[in-house]
Amino acid sequence: MLILIWGAGLVDAAIEYGSTYQSEATIWAVRASPALSVTDPEDPNIALIQTAASQQTEVLKQLLQTRSFLVDVVGRTSLKAAFDSAANQDRYIDDIRKRFRVETLGTSLIRVSFLSHDPKTPPELVNAALAVRAERIEQARQLSSAALSLLYQRQLEFAQKQAADAQKGLDDFNASHMAPLSEADQHVQTQLRLAVDFAVVRLSDLRGRQEQAQLAPALLEVSGVEFQIVDAPRVDATPSGGERSAITIAAVALAAGAGLGTLLVMVATLLGVRRPVAAPAERVKAGQSPDGAAARNGSRDAHGPALPADGHRRAEATSSTGR
Repeated sequence: MLILIWGAGLVDAAIEYGSTYQSEATIWAVRASPALSVTDPEDPNIALIQTAASQQTEVLKQLLQTRSFLVDVVGRTSLKAAFDSAANQDRYIDDIRKRFRVETLGTSLIRVSFLSHDPKTPPELVNAALAVRAERIEQARQLSSAALSLLYQRQLEFAQKQAADAQKGLDDFNASHMAPLSEADQHVQTQLRLAVDFAVVRLSDLRGRQEQAQLAPALLEVSGVEFQIVDAPRVDATPSGGERSAITIAAVALAAGAGLGTLLVMVATLLGVRRPVAAPAERVKAGQSPDGAAARNGSRDAHGPALPADGHRRAEATSSTGR
């Protein structure tokens, strides 16, 4: 039985190793320039400790945990018909998720791979995942840009009102104070002009930020500096990538066989210990001595010497009767 279990496990491991195909893509990731960044550099939600590669890796890993992302990815490949006809689509999506692998190769390199028993499927899944990821990132960037633009618009309106009020205050002061001005009036006039200049500078800065928020997503999308595919996925004619699953199958089979063998040895040992103890108990229940053979031999020895004495008494009784 152990040979059967181990043999079946090793055969399954060999089949898994020989029928698994892997396709991978290598991506060069860099952090975007602050001039093209839509987010606020003082935002506490930004993880500045992460490298560009680790940051993009975490983004892709988190996207792969969502069902909608994987459904969109599968819908762009030849697996769409199989997914639509699957009896349990959630299990199908879980199996697709387990076959993806995202690794960080350095501070700027990422590797995305997919395992399948069909050599044509992995490149499709990897390309679809990268395409859907780009679209999701672009959608998120557009939404963030729209929200930031709305915020800048509100701040711009407030700054325009402040600039208008400052200019009106300066105009009213100039209208009510004719030259030559006293030293105190000159000091007040200078403060009013500084307030107007500050309001105008703030207004100009907000207009620049608003334009940047509107242009940055488009510039990042056109340039593609954040996420560049260095090595595109390709169809691999030779099996690869099945080492880990094959080792897992073989290890499980060996562990199961070893566990079964240990269990059989323990059961045999337990039965071997209980049999000699159970036999004397059965003899006691039957009314026999626990050491039956020794008792029988002892009775024979006890009655054996009495036979000649009985025969001698019978002989004496016969002789006396004959007399």
